[in-house]
Amino acid sequence: MMRVGTCATALACALMIASACVRAEPATVQQPRAFGHVLGDIVTQQVLLGPDDRAAELSAMPSTGRVNAWLERRPPSISTDADGHRWLVLDYQVMNSPRAPAVTSTPPLQLRLASGKTLDVAASPLSIGPLAPLGLADAGRLAGLQPDRLLAPESTAPLRRALTVWIALAVAVMIAWLGWWLWRNQRDARQLPFAKAWSRFGRQDDAALEANPDAWRGLHRALDEAAGRVVLAGSVPDLTAKAPHLRELQPQLEQFFQRSSDRFFSQLPVASPFSLRELYRALYRAEKRHHR
Repeated sequence: MMRVGTCATALACALMIASACVRAEPATVQQPRAFGHVLGDIVTQQVLLGPDDRAAELSAMPSTGRVNAWLERRPPSISTDADGHRWLVLDYQVMNSPRAPAVTSTPPLQLRLASGKTLDVAASPLSIGPLAPLGLADAGRLAGLQPDRLLAPESTAPLRRALTVWIALAVAVMIAWLGWWLWRNQRDARQLPFAKAWSRFGRQDDAALEANPDAWRGLHRALDEAAGRVVLAGSVPDLTAKAPHLRELQPQLEQFFQRSSDRFFSQLPVASPFSLRELYRALYRAEKRHHR
């Protein structure tokens, strides 16, 4: 029994020695510059993991956050160089500014790889300096705000010239559009039947048109010209069928023919009100929309 216990103890000691030999080995590290760092600087430490294969993968990435009073570890990353070697990139940001130069160090790490090997990353010393010399800051000779920097005024002549050109072009376009609009209205007043009739009788009021026989005859002639033949009361549906833009005015046209017949051929009193001027206007606008 003593022999078995002695053998077990010896085996355990051998395994502990072997485990200690395998547990950690110094890592190949590219350490950051050790001097000249101030508040906000980022120092980078790169650790060689090995060839680009699964054996060089980390079991767990180092944690992020504050590592001491001066440094904070940012999220680590993995990079591969031109030779196919994987590197663990550790960025540390300086989070405090001392009043006098201070010395700190990156924290030591032990990185366990998927192969079972453990890499020992040694601490790297860093010196951190103040943002301003202590004597100047205490003496109050560093102003909190700097005076405004006066800039030489730039010439606005090119902008004024460009603005003048664009305004002239805009005015020219508006004048051209207005001229075209006036020309089109004059052309329609000379060529289109309802435009000609509106131009002749549209300025009169309802009472004047009602009493003017020429106004009634003028609308008859405009309807005849638009249809290309004589339009009678019974042919209004044919007119609106051939001119769909007048279809919505068919009831007013039928009423016009009835009122015209009563006016010229009957002595009966007018039974319902009727606006000849509104019919002139409606026909003119429908014709204008149709020829637009």
